Amino acid sequence: MIIKTPRPQYWRTVPLLAAMAVSAALAGCGEQEKAPTTNAAQTTVEWATVGGTEMAQRHSPLAQINKDTVTDLGLAWKFDDFIVRGRVHRGNQGTPLVVDGVMYFTGPWSVVYAVDAVSGKELWVYDPEVEGGWARKTCCDVNNKGAAIEGDTLFVGVVDGYLDAVDIKTGERKWRTDTLIDRTRSYSVTGAPALANGNVIISHGGSDMDIRGYISAYNQKTGALVWRFYTVPGDPAINGDETPDITLARETWGDQARWDLGLGGGAYDSIVYDPELDIVYAGTSNGVPHPTWLRDPVNEGDNLYLSSIVAIDNKTGRRVWHYQTTPGDSWDFGSTQNMIMATLNIEGKDRKVIMQAPKNGFYYVIDRATGELLSADKFTTVTWATHVDMATGKPVLDERLDFRDEATIIWPSVSGAHNWQPMAYSPVTGLTYIPALEAPMKYVAYSKVDYKPGSLNEGKGPPLMPPFADEGDDKLAGVNDFAPRMESVLKAWDPVAQKVVWQSKPQTWWSGGILSTEAGLIMQGAVDGIFRVYDAATGAVLKEINTGIAMLAPPMTYMIDGIQYVAVLGGLGGSESAYFPDESAAKKYENPETLFVFKLGGTDVTMPPAKTWPAEEPLPAMTTASAEVIARGEELFFENGNCARCHSYRGSEGSYPNLWNMAPATHENFKNILLGGAYSYAGMASFADLLSEEDAEAIHAFLIADAHALRTEGAVEGEVRFKEKAH
Repeated sequence: MIIKTPRPQYWRTVPLLAAMAVSAALAGCGEQEKAPTTNAAQTTVEWATVGGTEMAQRHSPLAQINKDTVTDLGLAWKFDDFIVRGRVHRGNQGTPLVVDGVMYFTGPWSVVYAVDAVSGKELWVYDPEVEGGWARKTCCDVNNKGAAIEGDTLFVGVVDGYLDAVDIKTGERKWRTDTLIDRTRSYSVTGAPALANGNVIISHGGSDMDIRGYISAYNQKTGALVWRFYTVPGDPAINGDETPDITLARETWGDQARWDLGLGGGAYDSIVYDPELDIVYAGTSNGVPHPTWLRDPVNEGDNLYLSSIVAIDNKTGRRVWHYQTTPGDSWDFGSTQNMIMATLNIEGKDRKVIMQAPKNGFYYVIDRATGELLSADKFTTVTWATHVDMATGKPVLDERLDFRDEATIIWPSVSGAHNWQPMAYSPVTGLTYIPALEAPMKYVAYSKVDYKPGSLNEGKGPPLMPPFADEGDDKLAGVNDFAPRMESVLKAWDPVAQKVVWQSKPQTWWSGGILSTEAGLIMQGAVDGIFRVYDAATGAVLKEINTGIAMLAPPMTYMIDGIQYVAVLGGLGGSESAYFPDESAAKKYENPETLFVFKLGGTDVTMPPAKTWPAEEPLPAMTTASAEVIARGEELFFENGNCARCHSYRGSEGSYPNLWNMAPATHENFKNILLGGAYSYAGMASFADLLSEEDAEAIHAFLIADAHALRTEGAVEGEVRFKEKAH
């Protein structure tokens, strides 16, 4: 087993014959944290953390699969026996781990699977039995990004707020800790825990809803709370400042901030640990509401520690330093994207850095000991800010694009220039490989936000993306001569020279995470179902494997008995569940959660069955409700994204049931589903806390009337109208 200590220990390898050679010099990058190369003496290389190493570079020392052999890459085995509640396939986002010949991976509902890493044979399944209705408290579904292993214990964050410790041999729970300070709020856990010298570090999603963000450390052996770092102040009428760090943050907030909404700031994904400095780094998310003038109407300040990288002392839980990537964030440009540690030679000096490409479109290189900003440059199209002032460390806003008074088209969109899908760094090339998203968005601010529990409280919307419908929008999208588009691009970024070295051809919308290897390869799955292998130096495509399953999760690789394997989890879900992107594999084929494992000499992948959509159900009798009631039902359907964030785009193709094509039995049971929680186990929670019986009847009347209209007018015109309302 790997026993982590305060000293760096990056790869666990098992030699067959003699000691291995160690790779040291890395092209143009200065001295790096060293990882062993592979040779004939090495038979086992594990992948024991989600980032591959404690530096979280997602780079492997394996080279059996290389530029000469990769054409022989094929399927070794696959696993698709995932727990599915109801009929909704919710996709995969995690990174598998391999320790002692066993692969551990997570799926929807925080379920953990253990299989033989050579054969794929199931060894055990740990189902934490998540409260199904908790799905309503997630912004982006019940996905999970992975687990952590220390010794004989696996740690997994559970979507309904728990941290579980599981015996890796038996799959039995050792202990459980409730990580939530308030179970009435929309906290969720979807990120992988981080391990930090005896502590397990975890945080939460929910910053689009109503949470007050914080990061917690728990004792690995007992689950006892060690420390807690709040990322935003609490209501001064209720909470005293827990630490001087919160007192410092409060100076950047006004006294009329929306304390009732929690203010956001959860670190739902990116948490890494430097064992040499004993520092935990956490990337925090956006605030709630999103626009600062609604969130902090009098002050409109920086609002610490939103959209920031925070360095926390692992012993005390106190701030070492912070850097705010987007002060006064009004665009949903949180900094929860994965962070990478490395040593870079900058201006002739080796610097131990932490790097991030967050949603706002700038690539940051920061001294990880001191917090000094070393560089911040646009890695993609950005219009909301012209540049980052290196003297202040703050972005310089383009005041023409203020959207508080009128809708404005801005690059990037709320999806960000880089979202949760992890980038990777190669010490071989000295480049970072970013799964970038290229799209503007029409930002529309609301005039106010009335707090609704268990709902989106973003204060802006709808998220209108290209193609734009209104006259003049395309011209507005061309600010700075950037034509509107909506695509995913893999970019190779030089963090020292601060420039793009190469980029892939555009792919269909959304993106997949990245793996780098010592053989000079970059691997990525994609939403079109194709697993691609690139030349890390040039971007040339060396191999394509069509799986028929959309892939968002990042690949990983390992070696057992001298054979290198590559694994990637597939299945489209999360924020893309409501509406499958054009050209996505999920529109062509069935979309079951699937784990693919490849090796040299493997077989072809068998395509999943062709996608079949539910047959057209008979329309119920036209509603007799008044026009006023139908209009009220429409308003309730879209309000705070309660219905429309899942049952979206007027019944267009996605994972969730099409409410414009309900079966007769569903119409009969409508109120029991919506208010009684009849389908709560499958994720359809009760909304009885927000909606009355009259409200439910109004929503039902709207859906019936609009279903009749849809079949009369056709989908095209109706879908445009619907997209302009969908939140």
